[in-house]
Amino acid sequence: MSVALVTMGTIKDPMFVLVAGFYLIAIGIAYKIGSKIEDYAINAAYNWSIKWLLFITFLYLSGVYINNAFVYAMFLFILINIVIRPTLFVVKGGVKT
Repeated sequence: MSVALVTMGTIKDPMFVLVAGFYLIAIGIAYKIGSKIEDYAINAAYNWSIKWLLFITFLYLSGVYINNAFVYAMFLFILINIVIRPTLFVVKGGVKT
């Protein structure tokens, strides 16, 4: 599904690949920073907040700069948010460091 979204988005606007790549990098960095927070409640609040902040920011930038591929960007960002979860960085009894 993600390959189809990236392909169709790139056909509509070649800048789509850069936006999708930067979104993955940004969310990965944010989750890595969040994995350093040891309190589970603060970690969950941070990850939830940063995930939606990045989603809205990148969706806005996509709408402004690559509006031909906006719908593909929106669906790809939703797919990324569903698949890549901050709990991947959390281990039982603590947080990975």
